[in-house]
Amino acid sequence: MTTDADVIIAGAGPAGSLAAYELAIRGVSTLILEKSSFPRYKVCGAGLTYKILREIPFDISSVFETQIDTIVFSSNFREVFTRTSAEPMLFCTNRDKLDDFLLQKAVEAGAKVIHGAKVMEVLQEQDFVNVITRDRTFHSKLVIGAEGASGAVARSAGLRTNILPGLAWEAEIMADPEIVKAFSQKVFLDWGTFPGGYGWVFPKGDHFSIGVGGPASLSRWMMPYYERLLKYLEMEFGIKVIETISLKSWPIPVRVKESVFHNRRVLVAGDAAGLTDPLTGEGIYYAVRSGILAARSCHAYLTGVSTSLESYTHAVNKELMQELLAANRIRDLFNIVPLRIHRFIRDSDRAWRAFGMILRGERWYADVPQGFGKWKRLWTLACTVSRWISKIREQRFLTTGFRKSG
Repeated sequence: MTTDADVIIAGAGPAGSLAAYELAIRGVSTLILEKSSFPRYKVCGAGLTYKILREIPFDISSVFETQIDTIVFSSNFREVFTRTSAEPMLFCTNRDKLDDFLLQKAVEAGAKVIHGAKVMEVLQEQDFVNVITRDRTFHSKLVIGAEGASGAVARSAGLRTNILPGLAWEAEIMADPEIVKAFSQKVFLDWGTFPGGYGWVFPKGDHFSIGVGGPASLSRWMMPYYERLLKYLEMEFGIKVIETISLKSWPIPVRVKESVFHNRRVLVAGDAAGLTDPLTGEGIYYAVRSGILAARSCHAYLTGVSTSLESYTHAVNKELMQELLAANRIRDLFNIVPLRIHRFIRDSDRAWRAFGMILRGERWYADVPQGFGKWKRLWTLACTVSRWISKIREQRFLTTGFRKSG
C-alpha cells in the first residue's frame, strides 16, 4: 500500500502542529489534515504561561498581545483582592494568531497541510491506517488525533473513555479603550461561585476575553453566571460592553483516570485525549506536551527503536495524568471550602508564591501535599471526603442554582 505520509495528524491546533514540527525536523513524512482555513477564530482564553513557553522549541513572543503580572481575585463576586508578581505570570494572545504561527513553523520544518479536510473516521489495517475525510481517503502508517474534544479519531479508535465533560462560554468584547489600557497587565478571576465554576477576564490588546466555565452538568447556569459577571464588571471596574465580537461555547474534556491513549497505530493528544486542567480549563500546555510526546513515540516506532506505541500511553499516564489527577483532587477540596482557600491566597504570601510557582510551572499540583508538613498524611483522606461532598454540592446546585447557593 502506498501511503500519503508516514504520519497523518488530524487537527492543526497546538497539539497537532507541535507533533508535526517534531516529526518533520526528524525527517518523518508528515501530513496535517485540518478542517478549517487558517487563520481561523478559536474560542479560548489563550493565556500562555512559562510552563507552556518552555515546551515550545522556538520563540513565539511575536504573538503576545499582553503581559500579565497582576491577578484580581473574587469569590462569588465578593472579598475582592489584588496580588501582583515581580515577574510576568503569563502572556495573553489570540488563538488565531498562535495556531497559525505554530502551523507555519511545522510547514517550514517540512510538514504538509491540507485545509478543509475534516476527518470523519479512521480504519486500521494490519500495516496502515485509512483516514477518511468528506472528499477522499488518505493512507498512513500512523495517525495522531489532535482535532479537539469532539474529534473523530478518538471515537473511531475507542479512546474516549474516562472523560468527564466540562463546558465554557467565552466572548470577545470591545470596551472603552482607556479601560482596556488600564487592565492591560491584569487578569480578573472569580471562583467559588458554584461547584467547579470559574469566570475570567483576559486583556487581549484592544479588547477583552470574558468567559465562564465549569462542569457540563451545570451548563444551564453558565449563561446566568456570565450575565452576573458582566454586570459586576461594569459596576465595579467600569468595564462596559460596547460590542460583543463573538460569544461561543466549547467543550472542556477532563480525563479522570489513567487510561490508554493509543490503539495499535493511532494516538490521541490534547483535547482529543481529554487532557485539560479541571481547575482552570487550561489545555494548551497539555496539548503542546502531549503532541511532543506523541511525535517522539511515533518516531521511535517508525525507526524501530520500539515495537509499539505503548511508550506514549506510559508517558502520558506517568507525566501528564499524575498532574491532572492531582488537580482533580485539589478541585474537589476547593469546592467544599472555596472561601477559605480564597482568603488563604489573600492573606498568605507563602500561598501566593506557591500559586505563582504552579502557574509558571516551577512547581506542580502533585507537590501541593508536601506543603502541609506533618498533615500531609491526611491529604488522601481529605481528598476522598472532598470528592464525596463536592459531588453532593454539585447535585444540590442543579436544583437550587444561584438562588440558594450564594
